[in-house]
Amino acid sequence: MYYFCVPCDFKLETLDMIRQINEKAEKFVVYEVYGQITEGEFTGSGRMTSILPSTDIKDLETYLCYCKKENISFNYVFNPSCMGNIEFNKDGIEKIKSFILSLHELGVNSITVALPSIMELIRSLDLNIEIKASAICEINSVNKAAFYKNISDRIVLDPDITRKFDIIENICDTFGSEVEIIVNNVCIRNCAYKMFHYNHEAHCNKNTNQNEMNYYFHRCAMQKARDINNMLKINWIRPEDLHYYYDKGIKYFKLQGRHNTNGDNLLRTLKYYFNENYDGDLLELITLFAPYNSFQIKMDNKKLDGYIDGFYSNHNLCSEVCQKCNYCSEFLSKSINVQESILINNKATNFYQKYDQYLK
Repeated sequence: MYYFCVPCDFKLETLDMIRQINEKAEKFVVYEVYGQITEGEFTGSGRMTSILPSTDIKDLETYLCYCKKENISFNYVFNPSCMGNIEFNKDGIEKIKSFILSLHELGVNSITVALPSIMELIRSLDLNIEIKASAICEINSVNKAAFYKNISDRIVLDPDITRKFDIIENICDTFGSEVEIIVNNVCIRNCAYKMFHYNHEAHCNKNTNQNEMNYYFHRCAMQKARDINNMLKINWIRPEDLHYYYDKGIKYFKLQGRHNTNGDNLLRTLKYYFNENYDGDLLELITLFAPYNSFQIKMDNKKLDGYIDGFYSNHNLCSEVCQKCNYCSEFLSKSINVQESILINNKATNFYQKYDQYLK
């Protein structure tokens, strides 16, 4: 059996539908949903709160009770990449301890964390809470996996190694079976903005102005639109390609998209991954059928059959010097309408340059 961790929309009816899917499961099962509150003192995470389902501690309590009823685990997301150093002063430590204790009293027994200091703090409380090291930890080597094995129970791999099958296998051998990988990451591999974007999100809340909120979203969109080949540099995993990962030791898969609160879209996405088959636009699938922006090009998923096999079979296939290799461009020309995609990208670039407040 293989396991999926999926974002929650805090709607009880979605949990009902997940339970129904699990009852029919043969190979895959949703073992865990994850989310966080957006009201209170500690709301920073890998997503700005303004785009998440509005949730307070009472909503969380109700949802946790229903998770238990439906026999679905819940993972609380507490993974800001920066807390402004409050975790190192006495008052901040006591407040964080109190917050963790309150979560535990509600029934939270699994938490996703990015900061090693917070992992140590949670461990010190001796509450038998499972710690999942976030993708924000950028676990992309055996050394990092070995480090986090000492302070966490489960790890989410850095999406940038999604096509580095030798590294994935070595990490699984080092850490064990509790290794998770994101299947629908929408970031470009080795994005130069990534860590700064994580820090930005950690400090964004409902009081953040739109200019601040848009900076990295606009830069991300402009970077993707700069070159149509960037569509193949996004760290996605197709449903048809899951077998490459469990062949290397991965048993846990994660869907990202806490900002997409449409449970129907989530369940629709799950259906394709559980069936390991999808005939449609890959970029629609990885965004949970909620377009990333108004300038999303279309990519025929079935025309990418065989693409990942090259990376799986040859660990040295990609030197990242794209001008010396046409492996990706050959698949790209089959899977998208090149001229139409270039026009869409040009419109995107012009739009974001025109309306970006920081440029002004």
